[in-house]
Amino acid sequence: MKRYRGPLLLALVLAVIAHVAVVKLEPYHFMRGAINRNILKGGINSWFEAPRVTSASRTVVHPSPELAYSACVYDLSKGPVHLRVEPMDEYWSLSLYAADAENFHAWNYRTSPQGVDIWLVKSQAVERQPPPGVAVVSSPSNRGLAFIRRHVVDDASWGLITQARKLDRCEAVP
Repeated sequence: MKRYRGPLLLALVLAVIAHVAVVKLEPYHFMRGAINRNILKGGINSWFEAPRVTSASRTVVHPSPELAYSACVYDLSKGPVHLRVEPMDEYWSLSLYAADAENFHAWNYRTSPQGVDIWLVKSQAVERQPPPGVAVVSSPSNRGLAFIRRHVVDDASWGLITQARKLDRCEAVP
């Protein structure tokens, strides 16, 4: 039994190291794929507005036909990004995800009935102040994903969503 103790201990240590590495790195790998797919569709610091979901839709895992999706890959390496989400009477939400897939901030029609208007920054130390009424939110990473979901009630609500999308913003602060 003594001659197996060393190799078993080594195998156990290697298994623990491999497990920790996978648990720590997998979220980054997952988000890198999501970010790259969205860059191809919508670029950086601009909304990609997914078309209406059908039974053939697969841009989001198990997309709901009752939701309209918009995604924006943000990049804070050159400064703040202005995010604005137009409010609607029906359900809507904005979720911010860091490079490690952490959902670090979220708003919705109940918490922010007036919509969302923020400067997303890497740290709270902003070189200049945002305009009045624009909040500052700090991201834990330079790159990440902003994700809007809006409830599609019927064809008329799809028209309202299309109009609201025209007022949404995801752009680098000049």
